[in-house]
Amino acid sequence: MKVFVKDNLHMAEAGSYFRDSVKIEGDFLVPPRTHFWRDLVVTGKLLLGPESHVAGNVKCNGAVICHDAVIEGELDSGLEQLTVCDNAKVRVIKSEGDVLLRPEIVSAEVSGINILVVGKVQCGKLMGKNTRVITN
Repeated sequence: MKVFVKDNLHMAEAGSYFRDSVKIEGDFLVPPRTHFWRDLVVTGKLLLGPESHVAGNVKCNGAVICHDAVIEGELDSGLEQLTVCDNAKVRVIKSEGDVLLRPEIVSAEVSGINILVVGKVQCGKLMGKNTRVITN
């Protein structure tokens, strides 16, 4: 599938699917309902669009994982802020920075420096130096 580049920002075509592992040098904007059948590596920030699916692992430097996205493997967001939005499913979430978890996300394990949980989530383990849960 085609990836468009403007300065340091890479953008995939809407409705794309990628059979092989993908490596992007810079920031990556992924439109809704994009499918990756293997790993995704982004040297910059990642915006994974709604209802997108990654069958492998994701490595990036900060990310927003939009609602209803699925990452079957491990998400490693490096030192930058990580936001996982409503109803997303990520097997393992790792960060060396701040993590914001929105309502109804599902994950077996979450680790980060500062973890803020907003609403009800389904997580096996929450491991952070500072963990705060805000419920309605």
